Amino acid sequence: MKTISLHVLITIILLFSLQSSVFASAGGGSAKASQYFSLSPPMVVNINDKGRVRHLQVDIQLRLKNPADTNAVQEHKPAIQHALVMLLSGREASEIRSTQGKEKLRKEAVDVLKKVLTKNMGKPTISAVYFTAFVIQ
Repeated sequence: MKTISLHVLITIILLFSLQSSVFASAGGGSAKASQYFSLSPPMVVNINDKGRVRHLQVDIQLRLKNPADTNAVQEHKPAIQHALVMLLSGREASEIRSTQGKEKLRKEAVDVLKKVLTKNMGKPTISAVYFTAFVIQ
């Protein structure tokens, strides 16, 4: 009895995995393929708050235009991180606490990183920058 149940379970698992593979290879969704690249570990920089030094910790994800560029972006990660440290450091906490301030900073990050990647790779490579965590301490 246990043998039959085990065989049935294995058959069901194989059928589901086969179905998922067929669905994925057939372009199973209407969404265009995209690739997110995590700049981990989180970045930590000093910011100013009314004359006091505070810290900003931010998790950043890059959306790549072409998933095939992942390795090239990884190769230039130090240049990307440097550009972000220079952009984020020394900011006024009051500028970046609001949603509008964060969005302005995000747009600036997109512009800066497109320039860095164009210089290093010959093309802008990214379509967006996302702050997936944003903590001021």
